[in-house]
Amino acid sequence: MAQLDAPVVNNWYKLPDSETFRVAAADMDEGFIDIQYIDGSHEQLDAEIWNKLSPEEIEPSEEWLESLEEDISELDFYELGGAPGTEPLDLGEYYGE
Repeated sequence: MAQLDAPVVNNWYKLPDSETFRVAAADMDEGFIDIQYIDGSHEQLDAEIWNKLSPEEIEPSEEWLESLEEDISELDFYELGGAPGTEPLDLGEYYGE
């Protein structure tokens, strides 16, 4: 059996039965793929199972993107580490302490 392309971390896939998931982690040297479903649950697959499933790469799920936006909006700027390429905000300095 020819091996399919290796899964790409953070890309979304769809199975023939319409179930969608994203690849949360993959180590093809060790032969495992960790997938995360829309409901947040995880499952670990081995490379042989991945190839048998024949997943199709798709665009990110709108439901997942909406829940991610909600999660991010609950964090403050400091928790996010500031803007890319900047140092995290020193809250003591910010509040004049």
